[in-house]
Amino acid sequence: MSPKPVFQTLETLWAAMEPLGLPMAVMGGLALSTWKHVRATQDVDLLVGLVDSEPENIVRCVMDHGFRPKRTPPVSPLGPFQVLQLEFEPAESYVDVQVDLLLVDSEYHSRALERRVGVQLPDVSSEVFVLTCEDLIIHKLLAGRVIDRADSAALLRANRDALDMQYVGVWLSQLKLSGEFRKVWEEAFPGEAPPI
Repeated sequence: MSPKPVFQTLETLWAAMEPLGLPMAVMGGLALSTWKHVRATQDVDLLVGLVDSEPENIVRCVMDHGFRPKRTPPVSPLGPFQVLQLEFEPAESYVDVQVDLLLVDSEYHSRALERRVGVQLPDVSSEVFVLTCEDLIIHKLLAGRVIDRADSAALLRANRDALDMQYVGVWLSQLKLSGEFRKVWEEAFPGEAPPI
């Protein structure tokens, strides 16, 4: 799949959800390129802070813009969070793009959403927010998949000198991810001790 339907999906989703006033940020494959690591992706992943909103409001809002829930009920538990998985067919693309909304209200995720940065992504006409590089690394360590560990190592290599390692260290400790971070650091910088 070409990247254009993915960016069209993001643009439509962002425009649909922005009126809800919820803090949100792009995460996953689309956010990586902001931090000097490009990898192909075929889906859209957003981190969404629930604040005082109910997930059902989000479901209604996105369905009004052509998004379809993948499951019934649309919102499912994922550990301490909730996930809303959707599909969307951008105009004239003839393909369905998967959308994952991670609905959160934890202290860490609230802080990550406060720190998000505005960017202009290709083929998206308006500015969107992405997680900072530090928070993208932490988020990928939380996810724990092989691809996420590889992404974390690549982000460390590409952004090493610009990372706020004190911030990373605080959250690694609180989220009990220090061991995972050491493994990823070793993958990124073999034989070198992690700075935190």
